[in-house]
Amino acid sequence: MYWQQRYQFIFVLLLYISILNSGFAQDSSKEFWPELDVWYKLTPSWRVSVLIPISRNIETNYREGSFVCQMDYSWGKPKRIIFMRMLNEEEAERIKNKMIRGGYLTGVSLDDKGQTYSENTAFTEFHYRIPVKGSFLITHRLRADLRWMGNENEFSQRYRYRFMIEKELKAKKVSFVPYINAETFYDSRFNTINRFRGIAGTSVSWSKHFAIEGNFTYQYDSKSSVTNLYATNLILHIYFETKAALN
Repeated sequence: MYWQQRYQFIFVLLLYISILNSGFAQDSSKEFWPELDVWYKLTPSWRVSVLIPISRNIETNYREGSFVCQMDYSWGKPKRIIFMRMLNEEEAERIKNKMIRGGYLTGVSLDDKGQTYSENTAFTEFHYRIPVKGSFLITHRLRADLRWMGNENEFSQRYRYRFMIEKELKAKKVSFVPYINAETFYDSRFNTINRFRGIAGTSVSWSKHFAIEGNFTYQYDSKSSVTNLYATNLILHIYFETKAALN
């Protein structure tokens, strides 16, 4: 099992490097993605959250904004025990290896009242976490998007698979979680896998209620007018929890 996970990581790393190397084309764009995420833990297994991401094109200053509401439920005990702060815990928490999530996203272009871009999406996710030797955590994520886009509310479906590997590092009371992931997108509008995304970043938590996450993203989309996208993402995480979540 350990060697299988090691080969998976090497494959994803090589895929990510090859995507980056293929990305230096003329039809490219650079963006900045600031984001605010608020998480509220109801019980040890249930959690609700609100995400507010914004994207800004650095060259043109074109902006899009989204509002996301979601709820997730986690359960299960992996064979290999691993404890991680997972950003939102003062004390380390034993990892649950399965999680389901459902939510709703609405997004618009910000400077023209949504004339250029508008979207409403209902989505579901399944996460399967695998702790491996060396206290690494591998996560497989499957996601399905039901999308209504544009003024005509054109319906389409999108299916996504993401592979991620991360590891927590601690320095006194500060938690660092570097990670790398790769994701593919299948879009029913084109009946093909049209998008690949690679991300490398780190989350930093110094408090029970706050964390900062930064990453670099490369995205290739064969059906977009911008084939190669480079983005810097900066996220502020704010965490709350009920007394029941501490039990």
